Amino acid sequence: MVRPQYLLVLVCLAGCTSRVVTNTPRSAVEQLLLTGAVDKAMEKIDLDEVRGHKLFLDFSNLQAYDAPYIKTAVRARFCRLGATLVERADEAVLVAEVSSGASGTEYKSSALGMPALPVPNSPVPLPEASLYKHTERTGILKLLVFVHEKGKFVCAYTYYAKVDRTENFILWWRVRGRDEVRQGWEKADLALPGGKP
Repeated sequence: MVRPQYLLVLVCLAGCTSRVVTNTPRSAVEQLLLTGAVDKAMEKIDLDEVRGHKLFLDFSNLQAYDAPYIKTAVRARFCRLGATLVERADEAVLVAEVSSGASGTEYKSSALGMPALPVPNSPVPLPEASLYKHTERTGILKLLVFVHEKGKFVCAYTYYAKVDRTENFILWWRVRGRDEVRQGWEKADLALPGGKP
């Protein structure tokens, strides 16, 4: 029989701690896939036509996830190409309209083994039991850049870009696949030259 003083000690030592855990509506991986595709698309833009000209960027037809990021990336790219950005179209020699034809993610999965199976009269299915599983998430972007001078055609180009993240699982062990998202955040962990964090 347990003595009362031991029970009192156990009660005094017992306790628990909890913390509220929340998740954002969009995962960080999804956002990194899409903005990574934006970064890749910017590397492809190389327009000699805008160099040395006053340029107005028209984003009125841009409807996409992460549109603020796209706008800033496009501004930075055109500045790097030698254009002088202006705030109003009437101040510009050239106008560049930027529109998105696609901005989203795609998910693919294939497995060798037993899929999740429904259980009669139960809301919880039997869990998946895969010997091997391959998953692939891809962020895809299509941008159209149309440059004109007072309504006269100068140039128009379409830019495609994608970022991949694949994972392979053998039983319950994860085997790293192609992961362009992880490459980005691993660079963030590297120390800067000169020993600065």
